[in-house]
Amino acid sequence: MQRKLTPAALASLALVGLFHGSVQAAPVTSKQTTLGSLASPASAVPFGNSFTVASGVVSSVGGNSFSPADTFYDTYTFTVPASGLSSFVASLDLGTLLSITNLQSRLYAGTPQAAGTAMAGNPALINAWSTAQSNPSTVANGSGPFNMMDVPSLAAGTYTLEVRGQVVGTAGGAYAGLINVAQVPEPTTYLMLGLGLAVMALKIRRKTS
Repeated sequence: MQRKLTPAALASLALVGLFHGSVQAAPVTSKQTTLGSLASPASAVPFGNSFTVASGVVSSVGGNSFSPADTFYDTYTFTVPASGLSSFVASLDLGTLLSITNLQSRLYAGTPQAAGTAMAGNPALINAWSTAQSNPSTVANGSGPFNMMDVPSLAAGTYTLEVRGQVVGTAGGAYAGLINVAQVPEPTTYLMLGLGLAVMALKIRRKTS
């Protein structure tokens, strides 16, 4: 059974002056995470990743290592009941020290695809890669436009949220988000996202200090 959603957002906070959509580096699988089943009627499930850079190698916390020139792909697989879903992704922009560029996200039905898989015309694709849009909303400290996606009606089943980007900070980078089964995100959702980003920044700073 499908359930109609009010327009909700899949948002990624891109970095000002660092978006180069026409340039794609080698795709690498950074981390694959299974979030399990999302409870209803309301459940906010956090997700995210942080990266450190040392000796010219980027290391994903709890994931793989790769070259700074590569584009990382993280996947978050979950199942939903017959209820609404909205998701938010935000990059943590701390200048040249901690930064991710070209941060994008997409949503598709089923289990994770191989990193860099094109899904144009694939019926499993629900939302294509996000593109830069201007949005004055603020859900976390940082700067730059949000990338917005409207999440359509979703039937009960398995879905994958995929996030990609490039780590360009001299010390690494981080992003965080929430998948929320509530049709309209509660104000506390935004607070949780901001707190998640702050915790990630603190952890990276401690590792690089």
